[in-house]
Amino acid sequence: SFPDDGVIGEEEEPVQGSSGYLWVIDPIDGTTLFVNGIPGWCVVLACVHEDSVVSAVVADPVARETFSACKGGGAKLNGMATAVSASTRISDGSIGVGHSVRVPAASTVALLSALLEAQGLYRRSGSGALDLAYVAAGRLSGYAEPHMNAWDCIAALLMIEEAGGVVEAFDMPTMLRDGHRVITACPGVYEQLHGHCMPAFVEG
Repeated sequence: SFPDDGVIGEEEEPVQGSSGYLWVIDPIDGTTLFVNGIPGWCVVLACVHEDSVVSAVVADPVARETFSACKGGGAKLNGMATAVSASTRISDGSIGVGHSVRVPAASTVALLSALLEAQGLYRRSGSGALDLAYVAAGRLSGYAEPHMNAWDCIAALLMIEEAGGVVEAFDMPTMLRDGHRVITACPGVYEQLHGHCMPAFVEG
């Protein structure tokens, strides 16, 4: 449908485009879950223009849930507007935590220890993209991972911003090329989560 657009994703070599639009795709995030017949995997699609995500979709076919956002147009779940959690403390809700083999395990272990000391609950679902979408839907109060690839996170990060959440700033060309750490949460929890992440995370 858009032959002049570029495409980058986890499974294929990048396709250069001439339109200035770039589609960032992960056909299945949560592959281990998918292969073993466990719900919680998703399909992820983001469109980038001028170093900014302008539209995004995270689709969970098993749960029949589609999370979406357009820049300036809010975030939605199955067509209904969503908002981030109203939590003001880490102990009020659950935090999604991911781990990457690109960074030392000690980084993630240190964050989990800090969350437990703060009486917080955490989960690692096996799909960072879906957990990020849950932040946009108010189900999780935040999410942190020491390293993520662009196709796993930038779609849902737009949703979180459009739903009223806070996302740690990153450089889009760097994210697309190398990936980056991700720290995001509802406004009432973001500074607390960021404070726990900074001494724990070692940039990959």
